[in-house]
Amino acid sequence: MSNNVARNVTPQLWHTVAQYRWPVDVVRKLEAGDIDGVVARVAQRLAADATLNPLVNPEFSVDLFRAALASATSSTWIDLRDGQLVGHLYGALLEDPTYGTGAWIGPDGVSFNDGDALAVLYAAAGEEWIAKGATEHFVWTLDDPSTTSAWLELGFARMHTRGVTQIHDEHHDLVEPFTLRIGTFDDLELAIKLDDELERAQSQGPSFSRGLSKASQRDDWIETLSDPDTRHFIVDAHGVSIAQCVTFPLPDQRGSFDSTIHLSAVVVLEGYRNQGVARAMVDAALSDAHERGFAYAETNWRITNRQAAQYWTDYGFTTTYARFHRTIGIY
Repeated sequence: MSNNVARNVTPQLWHTVAQYRWPVDVVRKLEAGDIDGVVARVAQRLAADATLNPLVNPEFSVDLFRAALASATSSTWIDLRDGQLVGHLYGALLEDPTYGTGAWIGPDGVSFNDGDALAVLYAAAGEEWIAKGATEHFVWTLDDPSTTSAWLELGFARMHTRGVTQIHDEHHDLVEPFTLRIGTFDDLELAIKLDDELERAQSQGPSFSRGLSKASQRDDWIETLSDPDTRHFIVDAHGVSIAQCVTFPLPDQRGSFDSTIHLSAVVVLEGYRNQGVARAMVDAALSDAHERGFAYAETNWRITNRQAAQYWTDYGFTTTYARFHRTIGIY
C-alpha cells in the first residue's frame, strides 16, 4: 500500500483500499446493484477482443451470465474509483489433480481499466484465495499486450496458448506403411501408452514439464473414450500403433464459437516423425469434424513447446487466448 492513503480512511478499511495514484480505489465484494455494470463491462471486453482477433466469439448469454454473477457475489471483487466501476475479478477455486488447489480466472472473470485497477483487485482476491489454500493462480486472457502486460507486471508468466482455426476440408493422405483407423474403448491401454510418450516429450527442455501428478490419467482416458461424441484417431504402421489424436465438441467456453471441435492428445512416436503422419491424421480428424457440422477447431499447447507452437502455427491455427500462471511463494 502506498503511503498516500487518504487521511479520512479508517484503519479498519485499509485492507479494502489501495492507492497507487490519486484518486483512491475502493475494492469490495460484488453486490446486487453492481451486477449490471459488470455484465456491461464483460460484453464490452469480449466485443473489444473480437475486434482485435476475429477468431474470438463476442456473443454470450447476458441472462445466464447475470444469474452466474448473482450466485457468486461472495467470491467476486469489484474496484470503485470515485464511485465508478473500473474493474472486477472472480476466480473459481478448483482442486486439479495435476496442478493442485488453484484459482482459475476465465475471460469473463476479469475486467480492468488499467494496471492499477487489476493490481488492487488481485491484492484483495489473491489474499482470500491464499487463505483458502489456493496458491496456484491461473488466468485465460486475450493474447494481446492490452491485457497481458498487466498480468506480467503482477508476476504471472505465460504458460499455455489457445489456438483456433476455421476448418477447411483438406486432405494430406497417408502413404504406405501408414493406415488410419478410429479407435474404440478397447484401445484404452494404447491411449495411455501414447499419452505417456507425449508426457515424456514434454518433460524434455525447454518445457521441463516434470513432477506433475498422473493420478487421474486412467480415469480421464476412461471418461474420454466412453463419451460417444469423442473420436479417437489412431495411425498404425507394420502392425504397431504409432500416433493418435482425440476430438470432442468443445464445451461452452467464453470467447469460443459454439460450433467448435477441440483437438487434443496429438502425438507421434519419435521414430515416425517428420513423415507427414501428424498432418494427415489431423487433416482426417478435422475433415470428420467438418462433416459433422463443426466450423472451427481449437487446441492448446505449452508456450515452451517450440515444436508444437511452430507446428500449429504452420497448420493454420491462430492464437486467441493465453493462459498465465503464478505460484505464490515463487518470485
